[in-house]
Amino acid sequence: MAKSAKSKRKPQPGRGSGRSPQKPAHLKDSTGQSAAPRNACLDTLRGLAIVLMVIDHVADLLLDISIRDSNVRLGTRLAMPLFCVLMGYFLKIESRHRFRRLLEVIAASALANLVFYPRYGVLEILASLVVAALLFKATGRWFVLMVLALFLYPWDPLAAWFDFPPTIVISFVAQGMILRRLGIKAALASGILLSSGAIWMYQMNPLGVNYKLCLFILPATLLLYLGDRLPEKRIATLQWIGKYPLTIYVAQYYAISLAAELLQR
Repeated sequence: MAKSAKSKRKPQPGRGSGRSPQKPAHLKDSTGQSAAPRNACLDTLRGLAIVLMVIDHVADLLLDISIRDSNVRLGTRLAMPLFCVLMGYFLKIESRHRFRRLLEVIAASALANLVFYPRYGVLEILASLVVAALLFKATGRWFVLMVLALFLYPWDPLAAWFDFPPTIVISFVAQGMILRRLGIKAALASGILLSSGAIWMYQMNPLGVNYKLCLFILPATLLLYLGDRLPEKRIATLQWIGKYPLTIYVAQYYAISLAAELLQR
């Protein structure tokens, strides 16, 4: 006899089984919750920032090239605003891993400054990023207002202790948070405001170099905006570096310092 049309069929996920298809294992975070796949373009931009920093450190530590005398080192100024804006873009108030990430940055800063501080007598940029992260932890969603910290730069009591004054770093990190939370129009407005800082910072200290950082905050913001909209665009090598930014950043200090010691013998 022919089987009845009502014969049982094995239910398929998402088709009358009462359950939606399960997320693949690689799209779940360490807590078992569904996690969005990584943005390859933003990893690439993070890798670009690290490579530019490495070029700048090689020019300084190995080749003894001054920022004031080099177009190459002028171009590498993009690294700092880009890295700060990326950090701010990924600051999330509700993140479960916020404290762990802060500890990672603190540890990386300590390791980097074992090399940097004895040479320059100031703390390098990761220490400034730790200050920014602690301030975010204290202020939460109100951290976006810290974009105005740049205008307190002349009175920054910590500037003498840091290679990059915390007021500048905090402003640039807040710029990334503005882009994520308030959108590109708000970020363009705040970016233009930060760019204007180059004018009065130069007038205040024409021999300084910090004013040049303000010239790159809008390009960094626009790169991040495009990276968010084009998540599949990538350069494989830079993408890989961007997945391990702190590890590679710290390692390059030790590699370059070792090379400098060998060249001096």
